Amino acid sequence: MGMAKFISHLDLLRCFERAILRSGLPVEYSQGFNPHQKMTFALPLPVGVTSECEAVDIFFEDGKATDTEICEKLNQNLPPDIRVIKTGDVCHKAADIVRAEYIIVLKGNGEIDEQWIKDFFANDEIVVMKKTKKKTEKPINIMEYIRAWEIVGKSMTTITIKLVLDAGGERNIKPDVVIGELCKENPYVSADDADIHRCKVFCKADGDLGRIEVFE
Repeated sequence: MGMAKFISHLDLLRCFERAILRSGLPVEYSQGFNPHQKMTFALPLPVGVTSECEAVDIFFEDGKATDTEICEKLNQNLPPDIRVIKTGDVCHKAADIVRAEYIIVLKGNGEIDEQWIKDFFANDEIVVMKKTKKKTEKPINIMEYIRAWEIVGKSMTTITIKLVLDAGGERNIKPDVVIGELCKENPYVSADDADIHRCKVFCKADGDLGRIEVFE
């Protein structure tokens, strides 16, 4: 993880493209005037957020490399902070993603009280301006995007929260937006110092939102 959390989504894409080229793996290319490697990241990771559950679809020529070879060669050519954990056949589409789970560590100047966090999540409405795909802004109630929260750890100067947020193409909110609003309620805690880690992604099972499963 380390410094890799400061890589933008486009830079991560370029990183994988170069790793594939160096590895010599038989990647497939798109057709047309400007062919490119057939690769799609399921859920772009915000800058500053680490993760252990990212998924990318990369298409290789059939029968020319095993899953083990692909994993080993990619890891040999990727930076130390970026590792491929598992390879295999595509089991979900990016459009199936509906939620993501995060672990957030908040750091304070002195002991952190839990009550202000409980008071924040007890709100029915907190409105912020969100940028749309058309580069405009619209007001949204961020509480409608929060599916679950829990305080899972505490020390003298830190407190750890688990958050489940809407994610994917239909409804989504970035964790730093929620944490930014939360930290406004406590002058001794800075959102800029928070460690945010994505640990799970949830998908519609067989396209049915009533059935949710972990994206592994």
